[in-house]
Amino acid sequence: MKASGDPRTLAITYSEQLGPDPVAVWRALEPSLKRVSVDYERLGDIRAADYRGLDAADMEWFSEDTGVRERTLGRGFLIGSGRGFSLRWTTPADNWNDAANRRALDVFLRSFRSSAD
Repeated sequence: MKASGDPRTLAITYSEQLGPDPVAVWRALEPSLKRVSVDYERLGDIRAADYRGLDAADMEWFSEDTGVRERTLGRGFLIGSGRGFSLRWTTPADNWNDAANRRALDVFLRSFRSSAD
């Protein structure tokens, strides 16, 4: 999802076939990210997290799209019975720390509601 004229994107995916560990889910997904992303580079470790009291994991990476270096935060979380969501926020890497970008990401993470909420 992208607003007209806004270089940031938001992707939300849902799955019904996830394992019980969100860190392991990201680890299993990473090879496919490497295959489909130009100049893929993971930033740091995949980190266990809590998202609204749910088991979650965060992964960040760089990639390139049409000559622009981008940075993505992926937050995956489980809602039970092998089901879960992946929230991916992507912005030009140079804009990652801009106050407006950080506010938009924060608002999204605070306001996203799944059908399990």
